[in-house]
Amino acid sequence: MTVSSGREAPPHDLTRLQVVYTAIGAGVGSLLPFLVLYLTWRGLSPTQAGLVIGLMSAVGVLAVPAWGLLADRALGVGSALRLSFLLAAVAGVVLLMAGRSVPLIVLSAAVLAAMRAPGEALADTLTVVLLRDAAIRSYGRVRLWSSIGFAVAVAMWGFVLSRTSLALVLVAYPAAMLLAAGTVGAIRARTSATSSSPADGGAGLADDRRAFAGPFAWVLVGALVFGVGMGASTTVLPLRLTEVGGGVGMVGAASVVGAIGEVPLMMSSHRLRALLGARTVLLLGGALFGIAVLLYGVVGVASGIVVACAVRGAGYALVYVGFVITVGMLLPRGLQARGQALLQTTLAGVAPVAGASLGGYCFTHTAPWVLFGTCGGLVLCGAGLACRGVRRARAG
Repeated sequence: MTVSSGREAPPHDLTRLQVVYTAIGAGVGSLLPFLVLYLTWRGLSPTQAGLVIGLMSAVGVLAVPAWGLLADRALGVGSALRLSFLLAAVAGVVLLMAGRSVPLIVLSAAVLAAMRAPGEALADTLTVVLLRDAAIRSYGRVRLWSSIGFAVAVAMWGFVLSRTSLALVLVAYPAAMLLAAGTVGAIRARTSATSSSPADGGAGLADDRRAFAGPFAWVLVGALVFGVGMGASTTVLPLRLTEVGGGVGMVGAASVVGAIGEVPLMMSSHRLRALLGARTVLLLGGALFGIAVLLYGVVGVASGIVVACAVRGAGYALVYVGFVITVGMLLPRGLQARGQALLQTTLAGVAPVAGASLGGYCFTHTAPWVLFGTCGGLVLCGAGLACRGVRRARAG
């Protein structure tokens, strides 16, 4: 089964996709690794900061389907993605101007979450549409540019923040979003011509339910469990690093090392799947991620935790590419956008609602090894559950 059909995208479209993913990664890298520190610097407690991040995830859960509907029914994937980037840039500036007012911080963070929520889901849909038959082979090599952009942004911004002030956390994010919006605008005409027509996506509700049940449901359940463990560990990692003596620079280094660890596995994921099998690669990714997260809780030196982030990055690369490609293989073309949106809503939306909130609470009430050990068990369990969907995708 292929994720699409027809002619592969020309080289200039591939280059533009790489720029879009680089900008997405740079925007995330300049914001999310430092957001919990920014919120606590603004006067929120660790529990409050975790709840705000959880709220942002909850808003994203609601926003992604709405953006998907807007893309399908009115704007098209390219135009909807571009509008999301533009509004996210504005929302980032609004959050920066909220100051220390907790109500304004909560409100502006929710608006930012709603605007940036569909970025990865629509970008993945855009990539599947443009790559067509080459999507299974080339997706990882395109998606890795998000990791590269993330690593560069975290390194640069961590250096800047360590020598200036956390007040600058939200300055770089709007610039990255504007770059992404401009690049998507250059390929908007092509995406509107190649997006699914009503006939492609007009299967009846019964057919849709059948497609989204069974193997696809197992992938979503696996993504949910994996995402809870990932969300909890990622939210409190900066707090853990500062607890063992690391500063903002170490927080940035952890994110950089994790992103660098993703790149070689993104590049080689297709070859590993051919050599070892899709299920084995997915389980390997879950095991690597779980081991790394466990080390967060038992290693008491900031530099050791940073080294463990390379293992986490390698595991995440294998799991994430496995999820996206499996969804692409399980669903017909007319359901690709909705399938990727549901995956992102689950992995980056529903799961972090529980993960981030529980992580912030448990950090102040449990031992580190208990918290991170539980997170490690969850990510491995999630990868194992998703393997049931992978088995059916291979059979199809």
